[in-house]
Parts: sequence; structure tokens; C-alpha cells
Amino acid sequence: MNGIRRAATYMVLALCAMVLSVAPAQKSQYAGTNLNFIVVSDQFSAALEALAPVFQEETGINLRVTVLGYGELYQRAIADFIGHTAQADLYSTDIVWSCQFAENGYLTDLASLIKQDAAELDLDDIPTVMWTTGSCGEQQIAFPLVGYAGVLAYNKAAFDAAGIAVPKTVAELAAAAQALTKDGKAGIVMNGQRGTPAAQDWMFYMLMNGGSILGPDGKPALNSPINVETLELYADLFKYAPDGAVSYAWGERVTSFSEGSSMMMVDWSAGLDYLREGAVPVSGSAAITTTPVREGLDPVYPFGGWGVGINADSPSQGAAWEFIKWLSSPEVQKQYVELGGKPIRHSTLTDPDLVAKYPFLSTILEVVEHGDGDFRPRITQYSQIEDAVGLAVNLVVTGQESAQAALDAAQATVAPLFQ
Repeated sequence: MNGIRRAATYMVLALCAMVLSVAPAQKSQYAGTNLNFIVVSDQFSAALEALAPVFQEETGINLRVTVLGYGELYQRAIADFIGHTAQADLYSTDIVWSCQFAENGYLTDLASLIKQDAAELDLDDIPTVMWTTGSCGEQQIAFPLVGYAGVLAYNKAAFDAAGIAVPKTVAELAAAAQALTKDGKAGIVMNGQRGTPAAQDWMFYMLMNGGSILGPDGKPALNSPINVETLELYADLFKYAPDGAVSYAWGERVTSFSEGSSMMMVDWSAGLDYLREGAVPVSGSAAITTTPVREGLDPVYPFGGWGVGINADSPSQGAAWEFIKWLSSPEVQKQYVELGGKPIRHSTLTDPDLVAKYPFLSTILEVVEHGDGDFRPRITQYSQIEDAVGLAVNLVVTGQESAQAALDAAQATVAPLFQ
């Protein structure tokens, strides 16, 4: 992600004058307050760093943005919450942390503030699925910060040369992967690395194929027939993946596609650097579309992202909420996207200037309109489920276990967590 953050920083220099004209200066009642915001290292973090001095200039509130890696952010946040040390006033929160943070009272429930300022926030402009980045039951412990769409990235030139259509169904995806595996190129690239990389990648395919982590009773159904079938499909697709893909995580996956070694991948819309002209070898041929779905199923697409939450122990709740409202305003959101952030508003996803510059926003909009923010369950037991699934997937793609045996073992591991 460092390269992506550098690219976003370069954009700041070109856009600085435009950003500074977002709104006329108007000092806040909280002027002079110091806010600390700890965010994950991702493309949007550079945008937040760029906007911090703009917010300070307009409101008089001092905002310090600290960028940490995913694991370090989580550990630091938990230590801060448990110790009640209020090291940060604001945290970026992964969608899958929502209920863990809500049920432990780590973050302020924003529901009443959102209701109070509903008109100012223009809530109808925020798609429903965006709220899953920080909701748990009736609580809203984080406000949408970025929404990520699960998409299929593909090499247009390879598809044109092979004379095949971009896949709309899971069966067509498998057929395309086979057809495009030739001349030293892989038809598709996937994550096989044990743990989170394999688990999250397989969950994309699970949703595409009509499966789910939890059953209708809210308990794990990891070894359901459709999930076993999906894991068998996932393992079969590895026949068309690059050598060594069983150890791939996100970085290796994107590199393989970006360099033109692999013709397809299912990916988050977090970076999409391969769509930027001249950025990578396949920039001129790369495109994205919605993820394929099992034939006969209504379209449902993977959705993820991050929210921004206020530390329940923060002494600066009012100033923190003012920042959230400022950042989420339509005017600032447009500049946020220009700087590398991801849209949370319908008006931003459909803004003519942005769509002209980023045509892929139409695909993101389609995903958002049919997105499932719970295909990775936002429950307190999620991390244990992810660990169990990540082990199972790796054991199958490396040929050590059958899909049935691996998912039976995973189910046995997580079932006691729900008793």
C-alpha cells in the first residue's frame, strides 16, 4: 500500500488549491481542540492526511492523523480501549469489527447524533449498505468512511484475443479461467496463503456461489453442501492460477494481475491502481466488472470498507463529531475522492466530473446498490471463524485435505463459540 499512498500524496500537490477552496473559513466552537485520529494504512489514509490542514484552517480544530498497519492499528486500539487511556479520539474501524467494538462499548454510539443532524448529513444520499461499516443492531458505532466493492478485474486484451465474453456466472468464470491459461499466462489469480488472505478470498467465491458463513439460525454453517462445493470449485480454479499462488496474499495477487501474468482476479476496489493510465504494464488493458454469480441467483455483491468511530473515552466528543460531519459533507467528499478516498455518497458516485475521470465508478455504484456487507459476518466471533476458514482453504488448495474434511474440521472448531 505504500506505493498507493505515495501516488495519492503526489495528487495532493496538484489538487491543493482546489481542496483549499472547499468552503469558506468558519471557526468552530471547538477551535483550539486537539484531535488525534488513528487510521489504517490504505489509499484513503493519504487523503485524510491531506485534508487535515484544510479542516484545521476552516474550523480551528487541530487534527493529527497517525497511519498504522492493519494489525498494529487493531492492537493499539484494543489496548487504548481496555486501558481507558484515550490515546486517540477517532479510529478507523474495519467493517468486521463493528459488533465487537459495539458490544464492548469501545466507541460512542452515534445513532442519536446522526438523528439530531439528519438534515445536515443528508442521509438519503448515503446508500443503505454503507452503514454496515459501523452498525451493530440498533447501534451505529462508526460513520461510513470508505466503501469497498468486491469486483472482477480482467484483462480486456486477453479476452478479445480469445474471443470470449466477460463472465457473468460462476460457471463462465471457470470456463474463462481455463481458456485463458495458455502461453505461460494464468487464467486467474487467487489468494492461497493460510489465514486471512485465503479466508477472505474464498468468502468472495462463497457469496458468488450462493453460500454463507452463518445459517438461518445465526450459527455457523461452514460445512454446508454449497460451501463444500464452493471450496471444491476454488481448489479447481487453482489449476489455472500461477505457480506459487498457494502462498499468495493480496500484494502478490495484485502484482500478478498488474504485470500481465494473470488474466483475472476477484479484488476489492480499495486500490485499483492497475486502472490508472501508465501505472502498471496492463493499465491499458485492465478493466473491472461486477463479480459473477451462480446461474439463477439474484445479483448480490461483496461489500466491505471502513468506518470512523469516536473513542468512548475521548474528552473531545463534540469536536470529533464535527470532524465526521465535515468529512462526510458532499463538498468535502468530492475532494476526498480526488485525493484517493472512496465514495460513501450516491451523489459522489454519480458526480459527472468524477465519473468522467473515473469511469469505473458506475461499477462501484452497481455493487453498492446490490451489496452485502454481512457476507463476512460482523460478529464478535468473526476473527475465529476467519482463522478456521483460512486454515481449511489452505489445506484444500495445497492438496492436504478434501473440502468436506477441511470444512468439517473448521465447523467443529467454531461451533462451540456459539453455544
